[in-house]
Amino acid sequence: MNTARVVIATVSVSLCAVAAPAQVPIQTRVAFFSETYSFDPGLIFQRINEYTVPVGITVPIGDKGEVALSTGYAHVVLRSADRQQLADQKLSGFLDTEARVSWNVIPGRLTVLATGAIPTGITTVSGDELSVLGALASDIIGFVSPSVGSGGRVGLGFAGAVPIGSWAIGLGATVREAFRYTAVTGSTSPLKPGREVRVRGGVEGRLGQRTYVRAATIYSYRAKDLKGDSTQNGIGNRIVGYLSINQGIGNTSLFVYGFDVWRGSPQLEETALGAAVLPRGNLIGVGMSWFLPITRHVSVTPRGELRNSAQDSPLQLAGRSLRGGVDLRYQITPRFAVVGQAGGVSGFLVQESERIHFDGLRTAIHVEWTP
Repeated sequence: MNTARVVIATVSVSLCAVAAPAQVPIQTRVAFFSETYSFDPGLIFQRINEYTVPVGITVPIGDKGEVALSTGYAHVVLRSADRQQLADQKLSGFLDTEARVSWNVIPGRLTVLATGAIPTGITTVSGDELSVLGALASDIIGFVSPSVGSGGRVGLGFAGAVPIGSWAIGLGATVREAFRYTAVTGSTSPLKPGREVRVRGGVEGRLGQRTYVRAATIYSYRAKDLKGDSTQNGIGNRIVGYLSINQGIGNTSLFVYGFDVWRGSPQLEETALGAAVLPRGNLIGVGMSWFLPITRHVSVTPRGELRNSAQDSPLQLAGRSLRGGVDLRYQITPRFAVVGQAGGVSGFLVQESERIHFDGLRTAIHVEWTP
């Protein structure tokens, strides 16, 4: 379940690197997510609930750039399938506070980026709580908050774009350096994740009057981690491909996308519970959403996504999920909007050649304010 994963937010960041950011007003976003997933027998847990409250604010720096801040709070409850082996687990706390500063060196052409994460999240957990973190890492389910904390990090990068007619070609790169932290209670060997380098390239533009296409590729290299004074293999190198098409149909807009996340050769990783194999992995997903305006202030957006994960060498099916739902947006004023979300997911995970089915529900409410 620890195969390389991609979250749409990650893909969105990569596409932001294709086009230089434009001047925007101050924006504030607050949301509440509730997720519940139930599993058939075969795992150490039978139910997981996660409640997340993400908060974000974007502040422009004149017409030169912007500062984006985000944080949040998460509460996770894991119901054990065998309380003699593992008691029910709860994990609550703030998430890391992340910041990004972008500066337009050449407006519309070149932007430099500085990023950072302050370790305000849940940095150190007990041995039993590792079961919670392992469950959240599932790329098949796709939790809103797959990680609840780290030791913090800093990063630098750039994003450039060159227009070619109605199209633009973009290139970006970032380097991130993580800090040491104690991951497990009682550990005498602090963990320092390896330096990560990401290179992004992409193209976007119009095909005809109402068709807009985006394509991006990300290559991520991560050095070995340090545990105490010794080195250990990390998550490995990853390659991500992404393609989306936005098609106008009447007064509606159909958005279709697909992505593929590939992680390299298998490797052995030392964890707090002993040695674990981090296998080669490939995650493929396709999805769609359809924006349907109902009135001048109300719109409905049905959406769906299919994910398929494979692991090991040679690759074998590790799980599959199908998620569907609908968003209801109410633009109360030009500067204030509320979005409600509801959806479900169904699928299975493969453990020791057995398919373990699961079902879940996710509801959310977003508040967007532009003062």
